[in-house]
Amino acid sequence: METVNWTTIRAEFPALANWTYLDTARKTVPPRCQEQAMRDYWGDIAETAGADAWSALNVAETRNTMARLLGAKPAEIAFMKNTTEGLTLAAHAFELKAGDNIVLTDMEHVANVWVWKHWEARGVEIRYAKNRDGRLPLEAFLERMDARTRVVSTAYITYGNGYRVDLPALGKVCRDNGVRLVVDGVQAAGVLAMPLSGLGADLVAIGGHKNLFGLTGSGLLYCREEMVDQLQAPFLKPPAGKAGKAASAHLKSQFDYVRTAHRFEGGNPNFLGLRVLRRSAEFLESIGVANIEARVRGLTTLAMEKLAAIGLKSNTPEPWHERAQIVSVAVPDAGALMDRLREKHRVIVNVKDGALRISMNFANNEEDIERAVAAIRAELGGR
Repeated sequence: METVNWTTIRAEFPALANWTYLDTARKTVPPRCQEQAMRDYWGDIAETAGADAWSALNVAETRNTMARLLGAKPAEIAFMKNTTEGLTLAAHAFELKAGDNIVLTDMEHVANVWVWKHWEARGVEIRYAKNRDGRLPLEAFLERMDARTRVVSTAYITYGNGYRVDLPALGKVCRDNGVRLVVDGVQAAGVLAMPLSGLGADLVAIGGHKNLFGLTGSGLLYCREEMVDQLQAPFLKPPAGKAGKAASAHLKSQFDYVRTAHRFEGGNPNFLGLRVLRRSAEFLESIGVANIEARVRGLTTLAMEKLAAIGLKSNTPEPWHERAQIVSVAVPDAGALMDRLREKHRVIVNVKDGALRISMNFANNEEDIERAVAAIRAELGGR
């Protein structure tokens, strides 16, 4: 693993000069490359009337770049507005019958619950794997699965306490039993080095506005190549015939598709959002995802140690294989504490499930952690 100058990297995030920002699980403050990508987009429009800004070749290159960064094939990547749009597509793309069941978890973001609820009116049961003290081990899923389970859908990293589900193990069970595995992957993308192709998932929905440093309204859906032609829904393009020509509005049109996840996209893409996403992916590639994961591991471990030293219990499991960039701690009146931290100390965190949620990325440093913990301690009466 190569050495990275994290001080130089941090300088690419102007907001961090004025704020202790520990809320990346909600949204990330952008690096300078995001600003430059937007400037370049506008420059292309002003100078070439959109010849480059609205180019299908740029869309294709963004697809290639995202696939390379995330460990997938370009044909498996479809661009979406956000995680919810990807999950919505997944929740309408399988043929289920009355008496079948779908297994979710009791630690899901609401977006991965209500997109599945329409099946209940058609006699499909929705079940919930129950957490064990904030964990969702494989056994929690197995006890809710049976011969009529058709889909399992779970977050890779839970939004609340940041628990990391063992997707490769769950994916193997699902594959062995003919069950489809759908994943909310937004909290893991840009943090964990595990490639999408290694998760054992059929579909992974990812919003681009967290640790991929994209704009809101830009994201993607990974669909395992073998599944691309199998998904069916009234709003999806039919797959192209094996022997037929590609559907084409123009030789280089963004609407070309032949047996790829591109069939899940409709209409014009978010050209600006995709330009930003591509530039940010190149920035992440220049650092290295393995380096990023190691950095986040070190920072979160330090945060957990510092919080424990002032007597705060973490809701996040300690072993690295069970967590990622989120550290959740139980505090009295978490919402009021969050407000005071921002107003009095310029420390930005969040509250989820009644606990203080601290989340970070590679641009944070040890001083951020120390400053935040000192502010928390001061606001809790110097405990």
